[in-house]
Amino acid sequence: MKIRKRIYFLVVSAAVVVLSMVGGSAFAQSKPAVTEWNIPFLSVLTGPVAFAGVPAVWGAEYAAKEINKAGGIRGVPVKFTKYDTAFNTAKAVSAMSRAVEGSLVVFGPMDGPGGDAAGPVAAEAKVPIFAAFSFPDVRERCKPWGIAYMTDSPEGAALAVIEWIRSNPNIKSVTVFYIPTDPAQVEEFKAVEAAMKNLGVKVLGPVELQTGQLDMGPIVVKAMNLKPDGYFCIMRAGEYTKVAAELYNRGITDGWRICATFAANSPSLLEVGKGKLNNTYIWNKIDPNLENPRWQAFVEAYKAEHSGQSPMVNTGPNYYDAVYAIKEAFETLNITGDRSKLAEERKKIAEFLYNSKEFGGIQGKFKWVNGKRIAPYYLFQIRDNKMVKVGTLVPK
Repeated sequence: MKIRKRIYFLVVSAAVVVLSMVGGSAFAQSKPAVTEWNIPFLSVLTGPVAFAGVPAVWGAEYAAKEINKAGGIRGVPVKFTKYDTAFNTAKAVSAMSRAVEGSLVVFGPMDGPGGDAAGPVAAEAKVPIFAAFSFPDVRERCKPWGIAYMTDSPEGAALAVIEWIRSNPNIKSVTVFYIPTDPAQVEEFKAVEAAMKNLGVKVLGPVELQTGQLDMGPIVVKAMNLKPDGYFCIMRAGEYTKVAAELYNRGITDGWRICATFAANSPSLLEVGKGKLNNTYIWNKIDPNLENPRWQAFVEAYKAEHSGQSPMVNTGPNYYDAVYAIKEAFETLNITGDRSKLAEERKKIAEFLYNSKEFGGIQGKFKWVNGKRIAPYYLFQIRDNKMVKVGTLVPK
């Protein structure tokens, strides 16, 4: 009997040692060393793209509320410290310099120029960062720390252009509007131009504009003088609605001739453009009309806090997904937040997410490959002032 007890004791002891070494049991779990998971969030809360920056923070905080209500991450609540970059790259860099200090992970900047300018600051500090790395150049400079919170803008634009032109074979030439001082829009223009040339479509122009430009008359006249069959608009909602209205008022009333990029989506797009956007096309990184209980709950909560407006931009749901990905990373990796383990835990988080497993996001499955978010894109046509999905665009 004594021999059996001794053998049992030795076997159990050996098992505990082995499991502890591989982190595979409750014995290996280390308690969090923090009372809250404080994540800095750099977003555009004021300025020309606040319509996307404010929902970005809302989506992350909505996810945090769900998680905290269910007990937090490893029993610890999630909190965000917000920095307003105001769509200013100098402010983004300054905020990032403060945000990386002592942080396990950083969210933002949520805008392309901000991510391009401030992302390398986080990468140099070796802090995982969820930012607008939706084009290859900045991802390359920030690897393996930079993780794109949204899908690749140039890729989505190219796929949208192909679907738009194939659906409207009378389009043989296109003029592209874009802002040349925005690195993200420059990359998107290059992708669109290449896609059109592969289709045998002439690119006339492009026609350049400025962020926040008020008078769109001269550039619209310039574009129309090129006599294109179609117009592709790489711009945000504020500029796009003005351009679309000018085109309509000057006789371009065949909406199928116009396609806009995802950044032109905004909660007020249909209201502001009412009567002048019929049959126009626009692509997006989310499907606002998706029918599943999780998404519908998100929509209803958003509408309740935004005067009945539905979420139209991708920033909120994409950052919602990022919070849940962080939750899984922290739980899987046994993250503690212990300052003495900061460098080690940052590295583990980056490795877990930079090339990730497939996650079940609020809009469907997605994953990250070399920091690039992989998920479908969607093409819509506006009919009777409603967004009608005409294509689900799956990257190869």
